[in-house]
Amino acid sequence: MSRNALVCVICIFMLTSYSYAGEANGNILENAKLLRLRSAVARGIERNLDLKMEELNIPIGHENTVMNEADFDPTFDVSIYSLEDETPSASAFTENGLDVYRETGGTMGIGKRFHFGLESKLSYETLRSMNNSSIDALRPQYRSFLIFNLTQPLLRDLGSSVNTTDLRISQNEAQQAFEGFTNEAQIIAEEIELAYYDLTEAVFIYRYFLESRKLALELFQGNRKKFEAGIVPITEVQEAETAVASRDEEVVLARQEIETSSNRLKDLLEIRRGDPLYEELFITERIRGGEQAYPKLEKAFVLALENRPDIKLNHLQIEKLDIRLKFYKNQKLPRLDLEATLGANGLSGGDRPISFSDLSASSSWDGGYFDSLSRMADTDGYEWFLGLRYSYVLGNRAAKSRYRIADKKKRQAIYQLKRLEGKVETEVKNSMIVIERSLERIKVSKRFEGLAETTLKQEMERLREGLSDTFRILDFQDDLIEARIRKVKALMDFNRGLASLFRAMGKNLDRFNIITECRTQ
Repeated sequence: MSRNALVCVICIFMLTSYSYAGEANGNILENAKLLRLRSAVARGIERNLDLKMEELNIPIGHENTVMNEADFDPTFDVSIYSLEDETPSASAFTENGLDVYRETGGTMGIGKRFHFGLESKLSYETLRSMNNSSIDALRPQYRSFLIFNLTQPLLRDLGSSVNTTDLRISQNEAQQAFEGFTNEAQIIAEEIELAYYDLTEAVFIYRYFLESRKLALELFQGNRKKFEAGIVPITEVQEAETAVASRDEEVVLARQEIETSSNRLKDLLEIRRGDPLYEELFITERIRGGEQAYPKLEKAFVLALENRPDIKLNHLQIEKLDIRLKFYKNQKLPRLDLEATLGANGLSGGDRPISFSDLSASSSWDGGYFDSLSRMADTDGYEWFLGLRYSYVLGNRAAKSRYRIADKKKRQAIYQLKRLEGKVETEVKNSMIVIERSLERIKVSKRFEGLAETTLKQEMERLREGLSDTFRILDFQDDLIEARIRKVKALMDFNRGLASLFRAMGKNLDRFNIITECRTQ
């Protein structure tokens, strides 16, 4: 067998091998499942576990508010008791040298604390007592008391703004929980959108590399026929064959990028084992181009300051610290409380006339238990008290320190807000730069693509006329594929820039018409 014949056999064998390689590397996208961008974002928002954890802070905040509201709920209390006491006594008016006293009674009351600081309590107390005194004219005795107590702070703890501090802070924190949830939802939405564009780019590049391999394979097959006809040397066949092998590798790498991008997207969408979509390979919908509307830089920055949930979080934090600061300012004052008591009482009991020497007497309060209630209602007995109570911790250092700490924490929060606003401005500006430069790149890449297509077409004509060679054709094929990949990358960067811009403005969920529903139970 001649040397040329041997080379020909080897070439035919390698061609057969590449045919099998081409079959093994068939288009994996033929059975891929279409995943739409809005559906991906909506599913991610609904199922993301990090977001579910963040969402639970909302009902927690609601319950904290309820607990602090409950501090002003009326309080009902009731108690019953019984006691007996026997005390040795030297009194001549006792029997067997013992003072004996027995009592059974109960109390019932309702109290309430008001927002402006007033604490009140209305209570009823009743008791039945027995003793062995020889000078008491009632046995047993029934006593009933109705007492109304009031305590009103006049300096420290005066006013609704002071006494509702914990309530207003819990309401603030509940709102912070909602803004925190919204912020996390927007971050996750952006991550999903960016991952979607990564997958889209990988799909496009894979298709372009399949096209590139097809062009190289067609050139290889054409060169082989020309070689067999004695028109071109074996080096033309080998060069085209090498290009097929190189582009096979590019197809494999592009397929790898599709698979890994698809897995990253599945992770964000919480697609796990057992899910019908777990084994699916995704392809993406058609991505819109530069015709999409977006605001100008100044408008975008204004929208960001108005809508960003993390900026709202910082404003709420400052409000929370301001509430605490005003409370601590009040706590530096001395305590001056107005205290008042108003009561009525009644007495009744079994009549037990007593006599001593030549004297005899009986009580005018004889009667049953309900007589003591009637006499209490008639205010036969009464009491009242009105007074001021003043107290002050000398130096009051703890209260002053708490106030100074709260003031510094508020200043820290203001600095943090200013820093965040600066960061947001940078995010908006950089997103706008990516958008505008990507639009420019799209225009340039389209021109590059058109020129590359024309050049390749002209060079193919020259090849058919025998005026070009494999090296130049492969080079121009690479230029065309590179131009298309550049156009896709520019288009994806444009959409990535839009995703970042709308996230920076706090409007990316609105862009997809997605409304987050937060459960409070």
